[in-house]
Formats: sequence, C-alpha cells, structure tokens
Amino acid sequence: MRHRVYAHVMRAIACALMTWQVWTMWYIASHEAVGVKWSCDLAGGCASDQLASMSPMLGIAFAVALGLLGARYLHRAAPGAMIALCAVAAAAGWYDALAEGLVERDTVTSFHILFPFGDFSVSTWLTFLWSVAGAGCLAAWWGAAVSLRRTAGLRRFSRRCRTADAVLEGWRSVGRKYGEVTVVFDDEDGVRHEVPAVVERVALKRDVLALYDTDRPDDPDRTRVVIPRRKLLRLT
Repeated sequence: MRHRVYAHVMRAIACALMTWQVWTMWYIASHEAVGVKWSCDLAGGCASDQLASMSPMLGIAFAVALGLLGARYLHRAAPGAMIALCAVAAAAGWYDALAEGLVERDTVTSFHILFPFGDFSVSTWLTFLWSVAGAGCLAAWWGAAVSLRRTAGLRRFSRRCRTADAVLEGWRSVGRKYGEVTVVFDDEDGVRHEVPAVVERVALKRDVLALYDTDRPDDPDRTRVVIPRRKLLRLT
C-alpha cells in the first residue's frame, strides 16, 4: 500500500513539473515570437538559434509526455486537455506581450508550430488559439464522458458497489458496436453470478470487471461491465 501511495505521489509531482514545462514553452513561443531573428538561405530554408523558435516543438514533445503521464488521471480526456493547455499558454504569452508593449493587436508576426503558418496579426493568432482551446475542451469533455461510461467512474464511489474480475460469455449483436452477453463473476463472498448485460464489442478483447450492487448482485439493472483503461506508463 505504501509503495502504491509513493508511486502516485511521484507521478503527481512529475505531472506538475511537466505541466509547468509545457506552459513555459508555449508561453515563450508566443511572448518572444516578435523578437525571433530568422536566418534564411537561397533554398528557402530558415533557422534560428533562439529558444522561442524551438519552443513550439519542445512544447509539443512535453505535452505528449504529460499526456502519457496524466492518462492515469485524465483517461480519454488527456489529448483534448493537452491541446487546450498548449493553446491557453500561448494565448497568455500574447496577452502579456500586449500588456508589456512588445506588440500591438495589429502587429503582424510569424508564429511557428512545427512549420511556419505564415504572418498574421496578433489578434488573428489569439482568435486562432482560443478556437483551438475551445476544440480541445470539447474533446476533453467527450473523452471524459466516454471514460466515465466505460469505467462506471461515478457509480464506483457508491459504498454499495463492488468490483470483481469477470468473464463475458456469449455474444448476440444488438447494433454495430454493442451486443448482449452473460457476465460471470464471483462476489466478495465467493458466490458465482451470471448476469445478462449489454456491452461494447471492444470489451470482448479486454480484461473486464463486473460492478455490482452488494445487496442485489444478480440484478441486471444494477450490474455494469467495466472496461479498465490500458496502462501506457506505469510507475509501480
């Protein structure tokens, strides 16, 4: 138990540090964008040795690492949350640059994200970034809803509910993605139960859990099939 708590604490600290790195890289990318000096050759290639020119690429790399680390807590909301975090950090950099007088809203500048998108005004970049942030938030909400449904996240907080390793037997399709099965599991007293349920097809290829009501373990209306998330990174 102590080892698991230590692992969770270490993961949380790593997530906090990585969040700071993601924020810093995208903040610098926009805040210092107007001051980046590019050296271009005759072939049309441009490069710069300033940190702001490389910040977007570093920010993307750190965001991917943070998404993998934070997937344990965010589940399917992680990609959308990372997109929103990057966009908001970049927008914050522009706003601070405006407040410090480094740029004006109609200042035209380039902002490289893996490759040059072109030269646009600061107000255009802010509109773009807030649109990306909004899309990221929507993706995060959708991912969270899917994860909560698959893992029965809310019902698992109930004191009356328990989980047990389960086996799915039989399959009768009731749609393109769903089918009827029999969930076989042993409750906490070792009593075996066979309960009908409707599950997603993906559950057939995964290890699943049965979430049941301790007072009525044979009730199909109170029994859910939980599909645990796949662990991408494990610090235990």
